[in-house]
Parts: sequence; C-alpha cells; structure tokens
Amino acid sequence: MAALFPDLPFQPDETPMSWAARLAAFHTGGRVLPFLNTMSIPAADLAAGKPEAVERLCQITGQDPEPVLANTIMALGERRYRLRGCEFSAEFTTGIVTRFCPLCLAEDRDGQAWPNAAMRHRLHWRLAPVRTCRKHNTPLINVRMGKWTDVLHEVQAMNDAVTAGSGSAEKLPSRVPSPLQEYAEGRLEGQAGHAWLDGQRIDQACRAAHMLGGLMTYGPAQKAAEMTEDMWDEAGRTAWPVVRDGEDAIREIIRTQLLSAIKKNGHPSPRNAFGMLYGWLFASKLSKDPGPIRDIVRDVIIDNVPLVPGQMLLGEQITKPRFASIASIAKAEHLHSKTLTKILELAGVIDETEPLKGAPNVVADYAKAKPLIERAQHATPVTRVPDMLSASRPLVAALIELGQLRRIQDHDELKSKVGKSIDGRSIDEVLKFIEGRFEVVDVIPAGHVHLAKAAEKTRVTLRAILELLFGQHLEDVYRLNNHHGFDSVMVSPAEIMKCIEEPPDNVSDEIRFWMG
Repeated sequence: MAALFPDLPFQPDETPMSWAARLAAFHTGGRVLPFLNTMSIPAADLAAGKPEAVERLCQITGQDPEPVLANTIMALGERRYRLRGCEFSAEFTTGIVTRFCPLCLAEDRDGQAWPNAAMRHRLHWRLAPVRTCRKHNTPLINVRMGKWTDVLHEVQAMNDAVTAGSGSAEKLPSRVPSPLQEYAEGRLEGQAGHAWLDGQRIDQACRAAHMLGGLMTYGPAQKAAEMTEDMWDEAGRTAWPVVRDGEDAIREIIRTQLLSAIKKNGHPSPRNAFGMLYGWLFASKLSKDPGPIRDIVRDVIIDNVPLVPGQMLLGEQITKPRFASIASIAKAEHLHSKTLTKILELAGVIDETEPLKGAPNVVADYAKAKPLIERAQHATPVTRVPDMLSASRPLVAALIELGQLRRIQDHDELKSKVGKSIDGRSIDEVLKFIEGRFEVVDVIPAGHVHLAKAAEKTRVTLRAILELLFGQHLEDVYRLNNHHGFDSVMVSPAEIMKCIEEPPDNVSDEIRFWMG
C-alpha cells in the first residue's frame, strides 16, 4: 500500500529524479534532497539510477516501476551508463549541467495550484545531442549552479533561471531539431535508423557525427574545447548527410580533407588536416573506443600518408604502410638509404605522379617495395657465388642465364652493384637441389665426370647440360662424398648425348639445336 497520498503520477517523458522533485514539492513544499532522506532513499543512488532506489520510490507511492525504470539512466561504473538497452559513455549525457526548455517549464507551471509540483525535467534533456526543443523550436538552455546538487537536475531549484530563460527564449532564432538529435531520440525509442549509425553504440555514432561535422563546418584549426552548444548543433547538421550515407561517403570526405591539407601545406600531417577529429581519435586509443570512424580515418591515412613501418597509428601498429619515406624504410629494414633508393628507382616503385609527390623520399607502394627489400637483404655479390657453390664462373653465368640463380634486379639496365648481386635465397635453393636429389658415393662411378668435363666430352654447352640437370631429365647422376656444391656432381656424358639425340618435351631450342 502506498505511503504517500494523494497520488502524483509519474509522467512518461520525465526522469525518476524529476518525479521525486515534484513529489517533494507536492507533499512537503520543499526540495528533493530532504524529501529523499525522509523516505530513506539516498539521493546519490537515485541520481545514479540504481534500481533499488527507483523501486523504493515506486513502492512508497504505489507506482508501477516499469515505466520509471524505462526512463532511468543507470550508471554502470567507469563513466558508463545504460538507458533502454543502449549503453553509452558519460559524454553522451549533459553531466552536471541541467538542460531545459524554459517555455516548456513555463507551460508546466501555468495555471497550476502547485507550480513546482508541475515542472518536470524531461528525460531527453539529459542527452548531449538534444539541444533543441521540438515543441517550441528553440535552443535549450544550460544551467550549472556550481553546487554538488547539480547532479540532481532539480529545476525547482532554478526558478530564477527558468523565469529569465522564458523571457529570452522568445528572442532566440527559431530552429527545428537537427536530424542527428531526431536520430538519437528515435533510437532510444526503439526506432531503426541508418545502417552505419545503427552498427555502433549510440554515443559513438553521435560523437563521430559531431567531430566530423566540426571539422567540415569550422575547419581543422577549430578546437573542440572552444565549441559552443550552438556550434555542436550546427556541426551535427553539417555531418548528417555524410554519416547517414555511411562509410563510403565518410571516407571520401576525410580523403578530400586530407588531400586538400596536403595541397595547401605541402606536407601530409593528419593532425593538422583533421584537427579536432584526429585529436579525439588519438586521445581515445587508450580510454574509450570511438567506434568505426577510427578505422575509416586510419585507412585513409594509410592510403595517402607516408608512415614509418612499426608506427602506432590510432591504436594500431602499422607493419606494412602503403607509403613511407625511404629513410624510415631503410632504418626499419636495416638497409642504407642510398642502396634502397637505387633499388626502388630501378624497379619503378617510386612514382612521382602520386598526390604526395611534394613529400620528400616517398615510396609509392610499400607492398611492392617489400619484396624488393627482402631480396636486397639477401644480396650476395656475384664474385662470391663461385666459392659458395664450388662452381666455375662460366657455370655460375649459365645458372644465371637459366634463372636458377636470380639477380636482385632482373632488369635490362642494371645500374647498381646491388642490382647485379645474386639473391642469396636462390643460392640456397640450388644447393638444396644438389644435396637432396642425387645418390652419394665415395668413388666416382665408371663413365661419370664433372660437369665441365662432360661439356668438353659431349661438346654441349654447360647451359644445356644444366637445363637437363635441373629439369630432372638426367637420372644417372651421383654426388661425390665429402665434396661441396657442383664439385660433387658427377654426370654421365652418354646419358647427356642420349637426351640430346632424343630431346625430352619442353626443353629449350638450344638443346634441340644440338640435335643437328
């Protein structure tokens, strides 16, 4: 049975604290804090939306708790809150600021026997994106008394501000609620919105729109801390068509903003190009997840800005940037910058037609550069290869012609020593082939000779013999124990001549030439 009489019903558009303040004014003529103390309801608990505090208030009034709990912004800890299944950060609320429409409150009081018992603080006024009264089409007013009781949002304690606001509200320019405000209110009412926005938390969606709109409306020099409520409202209106259309539209706006800044300033600085948007995303990497807007901005930066391999960018390590300065890549890959420049210039990886041609030492495509870098890291001077393979220089030259040994740069105009070097991995592959395929013997089998002797006996080039060998057309091959590389390989001149007389399929014209 209700402990309070007569009844003062809960209104579906107000907060639990608003209802408590009206109950206090109605039953005691005083403020909400002493009233809650009398009812053994901690004011801090009700302000934090603790269910037990709300249910206690409903119990003493005989009120069904369901609609009251539905309007309860419940604190989850770590500055997180929940309302009607939507979880959001503290920044999605007005915090300790009390926001209201003075015309609505004036209408609440008009003609009432207990005016303070009629004034109610609307639930949506507690939400940061709600800045316009949809009934009167006027900006809402923000009041902060500078007391700890500001957390109670008790409009009954702000009569002077309400009266002053009523007189000034009619002089303010008329405006309809922004589409972003309507989206936030509608989402809390369970309405479906646009896909990109609905795919993230409500606070992420609204904050992304405000930050993007702030950049679009006021430019990268504008600081978020210096934005007024009217400026935030305008920012949300500006960004709405973009965030409504989703990722592709957002990506294009961000890319345009970045390239415009590059053209103007001559160097690609995301912080200077994106201003408050970048500052928010950068600060969010260790605290709050800003949502998918961060991934979009990061991708645009990766696609257009030189980065350092291993660099942290908006909470993620970039191991393979698309663009990077030659100096930074050389440092990361342990190469000399001049050596790397030669390699990349020769391969045509440095493209001066890209939008970033004004940035010094820019690599056009790091994905293309990476394989070249890996080859350069395995560069082996040609002069060392004969010793590594226990082979003559003519044999090494034949292996290069066949492609069994790969140069670092297979190019018609090899201009650098590195370009002429051999990829050490191909040397390992040749040794692995020799050591893994042929039977090892202690004595040279009858009728078998070294490759050079076989070329002399058969009058066939080393290149042709090596083609047969690596093409696995020679089966009568042995490897001499305790010998290394090609010094260990023993072949049969007779088998070579048989292959020449009856060439296997898919051999080169050179071998077919020897048929003649």
